[in-house]
Amino acid sequence: MKILICRLQKNISVLAIIFIDPRFTLGDSSTFSAVFTVPANENHDALKQTLSGKNVIPATPLEIAINKKPGEFRDYESLQNRLEMMHDVVDGRLAGKLVAKTDDFWQVVRSFSGLQEQLANALQCVMVVRRNLKHVDELVCDQSKQIVEVHEKYEEKKNLLAKLHDISCLREAQSTVQMMLSQGDYPKAIECIETSLDVLSKELNGVTCFRHLASQLRELYSVIGRMMNEDFASLIQKELGVKPEAGTLIQAEGELSAVLLGLMRMRKYSFIGVLREEIVEGVKSVMRHVIKNQILNSGVDLSDFDPSLTQLGEPVRRMKHSDFLKTVRAVMDEEFYFCKRLEALQDILMEVAERAHPSNRHGSSQDIIIERLEEAKIDESDSEDETSEGSIGKSTGSGGFGGFVSGSAVNSNATATTLLSIEVRSDAFLKRVLPLIAEFGHQCAQQRISRLLMARAKNSAVTEATTPTQLSECIALVKEYQSQCEEEGWYSTQSQKVGGLGRAVNKLSMDYIEKFHAARKIRIGNMLDTELWKVTDVSIVDQNMVDLAIETGRLRSRKGNDDSGKKTFKRTGSSTTIDSGTSVSNQTGIIVDEESFVVVGSSITMIQILADYCEAISEMPSFAQDWNSRVVELLKTFNSRCCQLILGAGALQLVGLKTISVRNLALAGRSLELVCRFIPMVHDEMDRVLPEDRKSLLRYFKGVESEYRDHVNEISAKLISVIAHYTTNCLGMWDVKGNIPSPEFQQICRHMLKFHNGLTGIMPRDQIEALFRQVHENFKANLREHVTGMGITPHDTLKYGYVTQDYMYYQQNVKNMESCRNMELESLNDIMFD
Repeated sequence: MKILICRLQKNISVLAIIFIDPRFTLGDSSTFSAVFTVPANENHDALKQTLSGKNVIPATPLEIAINKKPGEFRDYESLQNRLEMMHDVVDGRLAGKLVAKTDDFWQVVRSFSGLQEQLANALQCVMVVRRNLKHVDELVCDQSKQIVEVHEKYEEKKNLLAKLHDISCLREAQSTVQMMLSQGDYPKAIECIETSLDVLSKELNGVTCFRHLASQLRELYSVIGRMMNEDFASLIQKELGVKPEAGTLIQAEGELSAVLLGLMRMRKYSFIGVLREEIVEGVKSVMRHVIKNQILNSGVDLSDFDPSLTQLGEPVRRMKHSDFLKTVRAVMDEEFYFCKRLEALQDILMEVAERAHPSNRHGSSQDIIIERLEEAKIDESDSEDETSEGSIGKSTGSGGFGGFVSGSAVNSNATATTLLSIEVRSDAFLKRVLPLIAEFGHQCAQQRISRLLMARAKNSAVTEATTPTQLSECIALVKEYQSQCEEEGWYSTQSQKVGGLGRAVNKLSMDYIEKFHAARKIRIGNMLDTELWKVTDVSIVDQNMVDLAIETGRLRSRKGNDDSGKKTFKRTGSSTTIDSGTSVSNQTGIIVDEESFVVVGSSITMIQILADYCEAISEMPSFAQDWNSRVVELLKTFNSRCCQLILGAGALQLVGLKTISVRNLALAGRSLELVCRFIPMVHDEMDRVLPEDRKSLLRYFKGVESEYRDHVNEISAKLISVIAHYTTNCLGMWDVKGNIPSPEFQQICRHMLKFHNGLTGIMPRDQIEALFRQVHENFKANLREHVTGMGITPHDTLKYGYVTQDYMYYQQNVKNMESCRNMELESLNDIMFD
């Protein structure tokens, strides 16, 4: 019934929707209740809702008359009538459909007889075709089958003959291998054994007469492997241990190629470890040979050393700097040539590897697994290397060799040393490490050169005697060597140019900078701690150094200007030429751009030290940041220590001064002014070498210069306060009486004269005058205050006259001082009433 309703859905619009629903099933409780029970709302009766939207008219009046409660079963008779009505509707519609299809049915029946006739004709044609095919099979196919059978028999006999030939060859396999080994043809011997074993395991598997041959061949195979390893070790020792003839890089290329090809075909890669050890020994041997020759040629006294020169450290440290540079250059040249030979050997290895195992983009699964394991070992080794090298990296300066880097062939972090230290177990990994042979040799050479440089630096006396120029010459040699190696492509990772030799030179330079700074810091500290704060004499050498700095704008620690055996002492507007053998007395002050500075000895020493730093900065520009921090620190140390000793009166305890006198203060101020005068030169020296992104470091020089000027101003204020203290005390005891001049004014003038004499010869006249102007201003204020306090006015002509005469005495004494003659002093009335 459900199927029929579904077929009539499009045409039946008077049926209840619930019966034409494709999901209609009485097994559903909601559907069952909607059909057989009375609904709660008559308007929502499922049996009355149709597709047309019209309610189904009750089948009989009885259905309306019966009163059923919601949820009770419907009246059976009325439900039966309604369902019969719907059944009749469906039957009527189906009957109409069948009538519409009657013509088509009879047309099919009429065409059935014609179809049978066509099938009978087709069967007759098929029978004819089959008879023809049978005839063809007899004439063609049977003969072809006979030909195929004859060919198969031929192939079987051919294969049998081939196996018999293999058996004949296998009987002679061992003797053939022995003959090839006697000729040194390892690759063919290995190929013969491998072919024989392959034939035994496949074509001749199970042949009784050869049951022991496979084990014998395998044993011979392993023996050949050991022989080739021994031959390779002896060949490589001979190759790397003896310098070849000119124009030749590899002497026994043919023998090496044969042995290597055999080892690679056998996949015995232990020769990489042997090669690695021989490279290390070869680098060491080359270096020792060069150093011994250089020691013998340098003329170093060898009476205290072993004649065999097994220990080379001490003789190297006793070399002159020029001889040491020659030694370093000779070592670099020989090691570079040694690495070129390794590069030629590397090319042979790569060529043989390609012949043994031609490149295959898709390796075997076993090779891929082995390669993954080896990469895991590389990562583990790299992490260990980074940990072990951390301490060296921390000691590296901010400049140096950080900019010289290049790229990786295997792993961005893996080095040649790391890769060659891992056991090679796959063809793919072998081809990855072979291009790093020359680089590994270069890394070993870097380590040996680094040890040579560090061995000389172990002697503190040599380090102290080394000048920045000498160190820069050594650094230049290293840079030149690294540039040559970079052109050869021997830096495969980003850290190689920085590492090895670069780290050693950086550490050597940083140690030198630290010792250089510490020595000069101790020197200036000792000078200040023993400074008596007295005027020092200035040598011609120091004056020439300052004159040259003013002339060129660059401070350098020159030891005088030599010109045909004479020394030239430059001064303002004149030049005095003095024979080098003549005894020349030193001058009291140092002339800086026509201004004389009378200072203490420690300030001259500080200028010499600043000259040393300027020269070091110029010679080692790549370490400018490190020099910058240290020279700023030294300038601050000098300033603060001077402040502690003079303004803090620390010199009283250190050198036993009874008091910090005006002269001591003036000398300290002029000394600081002298040092401050040369701070801009150090600033400019640093500005020339600092990179643009580090120019901000120059601000520290301006800060230090400001600190120096503040300290000088403090000293000036201290000088003014000293005389102000005396004048205030004297005026406090001043009593206006008939004594002209009064004892108090006489004491004030004596103190001022003493103050003036203490400054004269140390400070320039304009500075002394500026100080006395400030002293005079303080005196005026104190005088006005005391006169007003005593109630003296012009109306008291007697006392006011005494005061006027005392002040005139003060004016006269001030005017008599050489530095104060140009001062204009006010009258007493101007002081009192302005």
